[in-house]
Amino acid sequence: MAHDRPRSRRVRAAALLSAVVLGALVAWGAGQWVTRADDDPTGPAPTTRPATALPATSAPPPSTVPPTRVERPSTTAPPTTGAPTAGIRLRPDGLGVAAFGTAEREALDRLGRRLGAPDERGAWRGATPFGTCPGPVRAVRWGRLYALFTSGPTRYEGGGRWHLFAWQVDAVRRTAVDPGSSGPTPPDPPPLGGYSPRTSAGIGFGSTLAQVRAAYGQRVEVSFGEPGLVHRVRVGFGAAGDLWGSLSGGTANATVTGLGAGAICGE
Repeated sequence: MAHDRPRSRRVRAAALLSAVVLGALVAWGAGQWVTRADDDPTGPAPTTRPATALPATSAPPPSTVPPTRVERPSTTAPPTTGAPTAGIRLRPDGLGVAAFGTAEREALDRLGRRLGAPDERGAWRGATPFGTCPGPVRAVRWGRLYALFTSGPTRYEGGGRWHLFAWQVDAVRRTAVDPGSSGPTPPDPPPLGGYSPRTSAGIGFGSTLAQVRAAYGQRVEVSFGEPGLVHRVRVGFGAAGDLWGSLSGGTANATVTGLGAGAICGE
């Protein structure tokens, strides 16, 4: 028994020393953990658990395919253009689509195809608003343009057949004048507007004398006097005939106030 007591004391001393050493190591390790955490922070430990898919709560992204456009027929009528749809050319031998001497019905049909329905018609025997003519006169008007027909003898027809014998582009409405009036001077006829054709050179109502000269050169003659004591212009085309016109004056800037061709009344 005596030999066992020293041995027990050695065992207890060894156990105490082991506890002291273990406590010191734990304290040192704890200090190192705290210090390292401040110097080099680490993220949360990675998980090996698969991610869980959550149900979608937002709308899917918009499609990149453009929507299909459905074309519907238009219910709006296309704009219409007023007459004339094609121009009539002023010529010394007629109106382009109808030469002087063309039968009245045929000429009106051709002109109507280009100009549509006329604005006005008139008929006279004897005195006319256009002056002394070769016989009875029928006038058909589109805008400023008068087409004149007669059954009397002209250089285009021997007489007895109604035919186109002249045209006239005017500033005023001649048909408003009473040619048989013998009373006081009638009021001035109302001004005309609307469609106003031109020659192939672009000359027509409102053109200046300078423009007429530039278009026709040596063919142009200007005069002043009767009838009406106004300036007049003549453009000669030989056997084809002439263009006759009235001017607002005699200067280069004077404008054409009337134009005509054919077997003009008063000729």
